[in-house]
Amino acid sequence: MAIITAKLTHFAVSDDGSNLDAGLDSLLSSSLLEDNLTGDAPSLDQFRKAYILALYEFHQFPGHQSWLRIGRVTRMAYRIGLDRLEQVRALYPDWSIVSEEDTQEWRALWWRIYRLDTYSNIASGTPYLIDDAVINTFFCLSETNSVSQGILLPPNSAGLSELLPAITSDPETLLNNIYNITIATMRQAGLVTRMHMLRRGAEILAHVADVERQLTTLRLALPPGWLNPRRNAFSNETPVDHNARLITVYLLRMAQLLLSVAECSQRGADDWLSSWQRVLEMCQDIAALAGQWDSAFCLTVDPAITFTIFTTLIFFDLHRKSGPALEGSLRSNIDHDITVLHLQLRHFGTIWTQARLLTCKMLRPTLA
Repeated sequence: MAIITAKLTHFAVSDDGSNLDAGLDSLLSSSLLEDNLTGDAPSLDQFRKAYILALYEFHQFPGHQSWLRIGRVTRMAYRIGLDRLEQVRALYPDWSIVSEEDTQEWRALWWRIYRLDTYSNIASGTPYLIDDAVINTFFCLSETNSVSQGILLPPNSAGLSELLPAITSDPETLLNNIYNITIATMRQAGLVTRMHMLRRGAEILAHVADVERQLTTLRLALPPGWLNPRRNAFSNETPVDHNARLITVYLLRMAQLLLSVAECSQRGADDWLSSWQRVLEMCQDIAALAGQWDSAFCLTVDPAITFTIFTTLIFFDLHRKSGPALEGSLRSNIDHDITVLHLQLRHFGTIWTQARLLTCKMLRPTLA
């Protein structure tokens, strides 16, 4: 994976970079790695490489091929039992002899695939491959953690907030595990968004209300200061941890934005304006997060956050165009927020093709 690292970090090379490009083309076009995954016992190293290539291709060469690659990796994870790792460890000798350290690595890999399944399918408007209701793989915990039983994603997402006491008891894995439950929440919001394209009226509003209750409970159960856009200096929060925490807050705001849009589309004339105002409120909250972002850490976080930025820009633009009567100060604030989000998207665009394409899509209507 040294080739991908060198490419993303613009590592100095003696030539014009053509050797790196050739190496990447060879990796992405070769079927050898995926062929190795179809064996009875693919190695952890092989599976990690397949995941990294799927992530890289999705963000650097977006399109149907990258989406299909993610699907293949996800299905192979199912095939070998990563979705039910705790069960297969008890039933199959080959898994029972795997060390605890390697088991933790397999768990971490599963939850990364879970995130990739979320982003790729929400962006494509397609159903998730992973079924949240039947996952039997623990969250990762440190060796010193005193939780007697592992942490499992509840079959009913209403129980996500109940996981937080166990998660917060392990500071070493806190950020990753809160990331997992915020992803789970966004998956529910994404599902409502898909449903509202197919169904209308009271049924959708009931689903929106249900997920909003879950989101409210989760927000209130988070550790004090978690939603603060600024770095929690009194808690000795490092800049790296600050940006990692911000990603989880982005996900919560994105989930609420998706729900607000779905609700807005179902409301009648009397209630529509208040729902549309909630969309603006969520956009402003996301822009406030962008205002605290440190671009030095763009390589340390999942670049899928650019989809949140892009979606927010779309609805800011709609508010700006559909509200000619907006008072001057509000219009000025919206313009400022749009500028901040554009700049953040461009920072990611210096690394990832996907972000550059999203930037171009936003610039076209502006230039027109």
